[in-house]
Amino acid sequence: MDQDAPAGKERRLTRIKLSDQVAEDIRRRIARDGLRPGDRLPHERALMEHYGCSKGTIREALKALEVEGLVRMLSGPNGGPEIQPASIDIVTQQLRQYLHFQRIDFAQVYELRQSLEVSLARNVIGKLTPEHFRRLDENIRICEAANAAQDRALVRRAETEFHDILCEASDNVILVFMCRFLNSMLRDLVSYRSESMREHEIFGEANIESHRQLLAAFRAEDGDAAARIMHDHMCCAESYMRRLDASFRSDLLSRF
Repeated sequence: MDQDAPAGKERRLTRIKLSDQVAEDIRRRIARDGLRPGDRLPHERALMEHYGCSKGTIREALKALEVEGLVRMLSGPNGGPEIQPASIDIVTQQLRQYLHFQRIDFAQVYELRQSLEVSLARNVIGKLTPEHFRRLDENIRICEAANAAQDRALVRRAETEFHDILCEASDNVILVFMCRFLNSMLRDLVSYRSESMREHEIFGEANIESHRQLLAAFRAEDGDAAARIMHDHMCCAESYMRRLDASFRSDLLSRF
């Protein structure tokens, strides 16, 4: 410990649990050694010897990593901790906890979404595969059928799934994370309180037409057109959402 370190800082450092220190060191080890999903960490006894601590401490550290979704514990003679692929649902848990104590303004979400989705539209030009196009076509058909059947929940879910499919084609992982997080917020935190079914139908029809135009621009690999259409689509969506009296629920921790 640095002798010149403030006493308060020293006290804070000494409060870190040993299991938390072990868990943090294992995270760094995973990054440093370039471990990938499916790779194994040393078994418990090897970790106990390496860190010079008890089985209980190691198990507590591994449990924390398991809760984060970074590892899973395999049972049996050849069991032990195995690296897992990161899950966006688990990653967003901490964001949900933060947002639970914040005042979320509906306009703030679309302020971000307008710029991020335009960036996404440009980013995926030339990257969409035939399978992506097939699924985007199918998504539009689902939206059409759900809108005709007046199935509000399915329409709203399918509309955001169109944008999730675009995320799958993007090579910008930060952009993808932010877009998908906002999409999940719209799916799970927005309550449509308007009782006018016709308003919902008009909203759905406008979204379907925007998605058709976007699909044509993607097929033509026209980035300028895709960006322009996406911008207009986001502005239109925000306008309709306001008219439908959209509001955010406060139970963020119970959602997603």
